[in-house]
Amino acid sequence: MPVVYNALSQVCYLVVFVFLFIAMVEFSLWWMLYKFRHPAFFAVVLLIGGLGAYLLLPGGASDAKMINYLISGVGVSLAVGVFFKYLVKGAYKVAMMMLAPAFIVIAAVVIYPFFFELRLSFADLNLYTINGWLSGTPLSWVGFKNFVHVFTQSPLQTVGFFGLFFRTIIWTVINVVFHVGFGVILALLLNRNVKWKGLYRTILIIPWAVPQVVIVLALRGEFHPQFGVFNQILGMFGIPAISWWSDPTAVFASCCLVNIWLGIPFMMIVLLGGLQAIPKSYYEAASIDGASSWQQFWKITVPLLRPVVVPSVTLGTIWTFNNI
Repeated sequence: MPVVYNALSQVCYLVVFVFLFIAMVEFSLWWMLYKFRHPAFFAVVLLIGGLGAYLLLPGGASDAKMINYLISGVGVSLAVGVFFKYLVKGAYKVAMMMLAPAFIVIAAVVIYPFFFELRLSFADLNLYTINGWLSGTPLSWVGFKNFVHVFTQSPLQTVGFFGLFFRTIIWTVINVVFHVGFGVILALLLNRNVKWKGLYRTILIIPWAVPQVVIVLALRGEFHPQFGVFNQILGMFGIPAISWWSDPTAVFASCCLVNIWLGIPFMMIVLLGGLQAIPKSYYEAASIDGASSWQQFWKITVPLLRPVVVPSVTLGTIWTFNNI
């Protein structure tokens, strides 16, 4: 129970901290937008900057680190205060107040981590130096050594960076092609007047709805070299068992099969929505003019489906490329 209470207290502390920080930012924004002519404008701005730096200060920090945080907070708040007082001058009040919470979240989860990781990429951070760094010891500056190490050395003995990059490209192309291909086929089938269409759609979307980790752990057993269902099926046709867990080609193929099965439902639903948005009158007019089903598909379906396909393929490519 003490462990549970400790975890709950940490969660409550985080929630309170986030709300207080957002409230402080909103107050400072209100002050700089509405009170930029106040005589104590810069005094309050500097106070807010120092308070914000103190709230962000990690626990157990040294005096030198505390001073650096306070100086940074005061400096940033002073620059922001000058910007609002002499350039903004109270313009766009409502828009800035409404956008502030979203900008805070984006800055916390995207902008700050990006520049933080960028700074660490030029430092000597590894398993031997991380404990000292966490306790306050500054990291050594190594310049572009880490970037050179990525391209010239590899933790794998058989393949380097460019080999891994080439495999990633192949992985992405194979998966996206099958996602789009089978997604289009299933979407076209479900767009017809089929009985139990809702039931089929629900069954087909299950792989995408279930958490990916659960699916992968479950299918890992199906690729067992001795007891897996895939080798059992191959044995029924007299095909020798495949070493799905050890052979590099088989491992890559099994990963592709699983990811293709996981990604088809998303593409199917997106394309089905695009198909249902195409007016039926276009197909009726084409039928009257004597156009075949294949001509209707290339002259009506494909052009009108392109605004849906392009963003979905773009997202699918990014997700698949990062998913290897």
